[in-house]
Amino acid sequence: MRNGRLVVSTSVVFLGLLLLLMLVWVIPVAADQLIHLVQTGETLFSLARHYNTTIAAIMQINGLTDPNMIFIGQRLVIPAGAGAPVATPGSPVAGETIYTVQTGDTLFGISRRFGVPMMTIAQANGIVNPSRIYIGQQIVIPGGSAPPPVAPAPAPVPTTVASPPPSEGFYYTVQAGDTLFGIASRYGTTVSLIVAANNMTNPNWITVGQQLWIPAAGGSPPAPIPAPVPLPAPQSGFGYGIQLHLIGQDRDQVLGAVNVLGFTWIKQQIEWKVFEPTPGQIQWGELDLMVNAADAHNVRVLFSVAKAPAWARATSEEDGPPANYQDYWNFVGALASRYAGRVDAYEIWNEQNLRREWNGETLSATRYVQLLAGAYNAIKAADPAAVVVSGALAPTGWNDGVTAIDDRVYFDAMYAAGLKSFSDAIGAHPNGWANHPAAHCCGQEPSVPSHNNHPSFFFRHTLEDYWNIMVRWGDGNSRIWATEFGWGSLEGLGGQPQPGYEFVAFNTLDEQAEYLTQGFSLGRSYSFVGVMFVWNLNFCPVAGSGAEQCYWGIVQTDWSPRPAYGALKNMPKP
Repeated sequence: MRNGRLVVSTSVVFLGLLLLLMLVWVIPVAADQLIHLVQTGETLFSLARHYNTTIAAIMQINGLTDPNMIFIGQRLVIPAGAGAPVATPGSPVAGETIYTVQTGDTLFGISRRFGVPMMTIAQANGIVNPSRIYIGQQIVIPGGSAPPPVAPAPAPVPTTVASPPPSEGFYYTVQAGDTLFGIASRYGTTVSLIVAANNMTNPNWITVGQQLWIPAAGGSPPAPIPAPVPLPAPQSGFGYGIQLHLIGQDRDQVLGAVNVLGFTWIKQQIEWKVFEPTPGQIQWGELDLMVNAADAHNVRVLFSVAKAPAWARATSEEDGPPANYQDYWNFVGALASRYAGRVDAYEIWNEQNLRREWNGETLSATRYVQLLAGAYNAIKAADPAAVVVSGALAPTGWNDGVTAIDDRVYFDAMYAAGLKSFSDAIGAHPNGWANHPAAHCCGQEPSVPSHNNHPSFFFRHTLEDYWNIMVRWGDGNSRIWATEFGWGSLEGLGGQPQPGYEFVAFNTLDEQAEYLTQGFSLGRSYSFVGVMFVWNLNFCPVAGSGAEQCYWGIVQTDWSPRPAYGALKNMPKP
């Protein structure tokens, strides 16, 4: 009591309000309508079950576009006519198990643990993107039961091998850490063929020591990889680079902007299909202009060469490799011969672990390394000093073996297929989505409600995971070249982000600037990182503000600089 007035501690008031909030987390607003305050671990699926309604009904009344985009503390309207709660939130019904996501979990790993197909779990929980699960989330396992505490002991490995199945192939002994996806990728076949050849009922259950018959893709074993040209690998230290688009642009304006940044490397993707539209008829005009301009502006050049022309492929769907790899080897060999000593490095293909970049063939690390090996030899024969960079993979938690293979799984399989002998540097795309470059997955308080639950979404984690794989395969002397890295921002562009790119709404332009400079700082601190290329310089002027490439640009559509441009210009470059 002070001066006749009662003084109440603010902390007591706060605790009281918090207790009241916890006790009254469903607030009635009308006779037939409720407001629900989202709690830790809840999903739209669990809420729909709780109130005996549907996910679609909740999304419609709340104007939601993504069933995975709800967050703790969000107030959701429960549609009129929803039934009384059928169970407390998170409690299972008959024939179901509720699993709480733990640190390091993936939907694929959970599906293996419970023996329930991944897509069945995704559909039961309204999960549109299976890579979007988060720590603490409660997931319904349809028809699942608690997993056994210890995996069943593997059957004894026979000392003699039974007669092989009636197809060409060979026996493979399962090693620790193997998955069918990884094995299929390594040997150029498919999961479904392995499953059929071995009469398997559950492709998620393989055991160390188990012998699997590996049917050769297309009825023949993988083609032999040519021996590497015996040349010393060129060494290159840390470098500052940026990806740009020179084709049909004012080359002096574009490269002048690079000079102002103080960067010494540029990356230009060379779409093979554009420059050799007819077999053997390479269109050198624009290529010559780009290389001459780079010489004039004293910048070093990385050509990333991908996308086979229609005449070289069996299908025109999406992009992919040639039917005859020799056609690609001829093209990159011609580039290296014409620009020897002027184009400094070649990246062999791009994100080959994605179907959209490798359509026409089964996704296969072994097949990619065959493409890489021939390209390496062709380039070295023409320009021994050129740096050959392995094609950078797309970081993705998706691992169905058809649409994509997880980049860590694919990268490991590349080494198993002989990557070390055919690369001077390792390409990588360590993008950061909306996570700070120094953040490490997972378990930290999420800064955004998506793209924070898998190592693929973290710049630092991708670099460190790749390095660990390199060391395990005895390739510790190589360096990782970040041939594309960046953070996108929607700020100033207007409208809504394109589907799949919602995370750009959570990065401001100032954060984009901070993350890029911090990314360079962190990369420079690693002894195993070589040249780093910002994605990108001028795709806003080239593609327009509505294109997803513009999210990552560091200049606006009218060439006015974003904050990132000034930050990169002023960044120390020791």
